[in-house]
Amino acid sequence: MPSVIFRTPGEMNLLGYFLRGLIERNLKTEHGARAFAKMMGKVLVGASRMKVTLDFDGDDLYMSVGHEGKADARVQGSMDTLLGVALGKGMIGPVLSGRLKVGGKVWRLLRLLGLLNAETPS
Repeated sequence: MPSVIFRTPGEMNLLGYFLRGLIERNLKTEHGARAFAKMMGKVLVGASRMKVTLDFDGDDLYMSVGHEGKADARVQGSMDTLLGVALGKGMIGPVLSGRLKVGGKVWRLLRLLGLLNAETPS
């Protein structure tokens, strides 16, 4: 099973712990493992003033505080909006209303959404 690794654990913010918890939970499902296998590159996720870079290297996920290097895709919104997306309330409404801002290679965000919304393990 792939690992989710904080590059600087002592500096990680609440957003990073939130994302790591969701991803680690969903990696235990077949759907989540398939979604993870399709991820590659860097995604910058922002909530309020917190930012986390997700760096998928093909085997593991490395998470860093802030903006580390050039991100392939970006998503920014409030923590409440990101939580709603992760809980399956959809991404289209928040994007159209401006509560969620996306940029870069958006299909990477769709793959990330598949990883965050994986089926709940039994």
